Amino acid sequence: MLIRGPYDETTGSGNPCDSHEVKRYKQGYTRVLQEAGYQESSAVPLTKPKADLLLAYLDQQIELSASPFQKLSLARDALLCLFAWDSAMRGKEGGKLCLADFHYMDKTPILPSTGYVSGLPLPTKVMILPTHGTKTNKRSRIHQEPIPLSVGPQPLLCFLTRLWSYMEECHAAGFAPSHFLFRPEAPNHSSFKEAPYSTSSFIHRIHKHLGDSGLDNGETSHSFRRGTLQATSQAAIDSSLAISAGRAAAAQHGRIKTPHIVDLYLSPHRHWARFKP
Repeated sequence: MLIRGPYDETTGSGNPCDSHEVKRYKQGYTRVLQEAGYQESSAVPLTKPKADLLLAYLDQQIELSASPFQKLSLARDALLCLFAWDSAMRGKEGGKLCLADFHYMDKTPILPSTGYVSGLPLPTKVMILPTHGTKTNKRSRIHQEPIPLSVGPQPLLCFLTRLWSYMEECHAAGFAPSHFLFRPEAPNHSSFKEAPYSTSSFIHRIHKHLGDSGLDNGETSHSFRRGTLQATSQAAIDSSLAISAGRAAAAQHGRIKTPHIVDLYLSPHRHWARFKP
């Protein structure tokens, strides 16, 4: 059971980590680290042009691969990159995406929770309600804020269009998903393991793809979230000429409730410390 709310020493209620003493300790610890030369940094934001180049590279590798299973592994990576950008979800949350998370806009389930069935029609709009929660909301699916996604005009850049094709291809190859959508390779590297796709696995694959394509600049799985929030913010500013509109758009896209956290994501230089010699 999760313990929520500020800690009350008198009654013993609330979260002990949400207390004045803990906050003071963390502030003091931060000052000590700063005095020692440590500087906090964030993930290098991924730009939209680089995200598109990475996707084009993965599509090229899919075409060149002679192994049907490796084609599916590359297609999985491309899909998770698209999903991370479109949804602004963290890599770990995307790796836990399940068949049962997809719903019509009236919250009716789209995909069978017991396993993918071939021939399901592609919906034009879906909402995702994460079964396993998110970092900011660890509660069950019924308490999650819906993540809306729509079919886009460009099939190669549309997550939903590519997802439906991917599930059909997995089904035809004998690897139809039964629970998780993005699954790691089994130790034999010839089949998928029925488990969530871990953050470390996603980061490893991103580094490999960015390095092989000559695009690597230190990006990681969280670079998608930072990048898409900054792009969303800039688009809102460009259309409204108001900085406040950009912050509001980023907060909505990232489902962020705390203004300070929005500022961290939108900071144009918070990742610079990663480039220091």
